[in-house]
Amino acid sequence: MATILVADEDRLFALTIVHILSRHGHQVLAAAKGPQLLSLLRSERPDLIMVDVVLAGKGNLQLLKKIRELQPDAPLILFVARTIVKEVREQLRHGVYDYIDKPFGHGELLMAVERGLERRRLALENKRLLTDIHQRVHELSAFNAIAKTLNSTLRFRAVMDAVMDKVKELIKAEAWSILMLDEKRDELVFEVAAGEQGEQVRKMRIPVGQGVAGWVAQTRQPAIVSDAASDHRFFRGVDEQTGFRTTSIMAAPLVSRGRLIGVVEIINKVGDAPFDDKDLALLQTFTDHAAIAIENARLYERARKLSVTDDLTGLYNSRYCDQFLRQALEQGAADGRPVSLLFIDLDHMKDVDDRYGHLMGGETLKEVAERIAGLVRPPDMASRYGGDEYVIVLPGKDDAPALELAERIRAAIAARPFLAGHGLSCQLTASIGIASFPRHGRTPDELLSRADKAMYLVKESGKNRAQVAE
Repeated sequence: MATILVADEDRLFALTIVHILSRHGHQVLAAAKGPQLLSLLRSERPDLIMVDVVLAGKGNLQLLKKIRELQPDAPLILFVARTIVKEVREQLRHGVYDYIDKPFGHGELLMAVERGLERRRLALENKRLLTDIHQRVHELSAFNAIAKTLNSTLRFRAVMDAVMDKVKELIKAEAWSILMLDEKRDELVFEVAAGEQGEQVRKMRIPVGQGVAGWVAQTRQPAIVSDAASDHRFFRGVDEQTGFRTTSIMAAPLVSRGRLIGVVEIINKVGDAPFDDKDLALLQTFTDHAAIAIENARLYERARKLSVTDDLTGLYNSRYCDQFLRQALEQGAADGRPVSLLFIDLDHMKDVDDRYGHLMGGETLKEVAERIAGLVRPPDMASRYGGDEYVIVLPGKDDAPALELAERIRAAIAARPFLAGHGLSCQLTASIGIASFPRHGRTPDELLSRADKAMYLVKESGKNRAQVAE
């Protein structure tokens, strides 16, 4: 389990926390004063730090600054008295520190610890991914001219298109495809396909072990099939669905750092000569470089997604929302097109937390996000803005289509209870405020403020409604 450092001047309170967390398998260290806390930080490397807000705030926040210097990667949770003023609580909610109200129950404590440890895990994973990316980018400098062409970008789609273009250039055939491995389902997916029936096979799936590509994925060995009809590995299902006639096949695995990521398959070589060992050697040399390029792009996309995604709901986070809104307004001003914004606040969410606990409250927020995501399509953007608030940005749309979308979202949230999958039932509604550029404002702050005020007018007039800013 985790190593947790607890610091509170109330020794009985600290010992109680130590006892609870120790019973759940954690190694817990306790400190009553700032110097003792700093001494433990120098000698130990806790996974999580929990400090009383009064103790942390002494000396003009110098203790907090010192904690961050000594343990920059350890999440920090503050114990906060319920009597703390609302303004300070809002600063905590929008700040970099998590907090838990005193007094709290065992469940709340364990959930806060779990949330903090999950934040640490994600941060370390993100750091590891970025380290991998830097290492792989360094390796790109040693590639030959083909590799440099492939690695001119880290955008996954651009890399895949470059790989496909280079395969088509190197080996003349009737059809080419790149199948990526879905590790969870142990299947190959046609990620990119070119040729007569390329559009038809995209997103088709082949189990690992089925067909020539499946055999290559399973064995990690390349293959040349001169006569598909007589080869027992050949799978006719794709031809039957597309009407294409496969006569010969060459395929090679995409392997990066010892891990299979996909298969490159080439169908029906153009000309009288069949695929030969020279073709296969060329394909394997190419796939060695291509696999690294593709894996780099996948890691980059994953790291980028982690940096802009809310880790609870999977929607975009507030940082990305602010950036997206600013860019949308700049583009809208340049093109003379409107931009609308929906500010959504859940009604009675506190009742869910009080009745079922914060863990189920988090599950509810995820289910709400799923219903919202099901109604928002690019170029529109949906984000969790904080707590139980969601913001949706609609480039190119004025308040009429924005109000229509808001009504669909409001209806979807109110349509059926949440937490049914957990054997529970809670009914929620939403209050939604809408503001549009340039009618209600020209800056991100102006639009957010006007939409927020419209949302509060809905709250004050009965909730469960959408309203355009006055």
